[in-house]
Amino acid sequence: MPSRIVDARQEQAKRDLRLRIGRLRRRIDARIRGAEGETRRLLSWRTYVKRYPGSAVMAALGVGLAVSAGLSARRLSRWAGLRMIRRAADQVLGHLRRDLARIWADSTPKSATRTGGARDDRA
Repeated sequence: MPSRIVDARQEQAKRDLRLRIGRLRRRIDARIRGAEGETRRLLSWRTYVKRYPGSAVMAALGVGLAVSAGLSARRLSRWAGLRMIRRAADQVLGHLRRDLARIWADSTPKSATRTGGARDDRA
């Protein structure tokens, strides 16, 4: 009779562990899907055109000037076009750095930041 009780407790412990593992897997899968979606969004040029239309127009104008100057001998147009492209890229890269810093901060577990990752067993 006592061995049946021990077996039942072990089976219950196994079921509990399997449930816990399943929950953890689903949580990890959800975080991975969220990170993949965020990555796709950050790498899409459409995101930056929608978010920063002024920079997108400036970059397009700069590309047009640089290309048209490349076909002719106008150095001033080429210089102005390349400067516009560089300025627009700098603006967008600044926004991208801020987005990545925000994503990094949001992905840090809150309990690890409070105590440096160590458990606080004091009551």
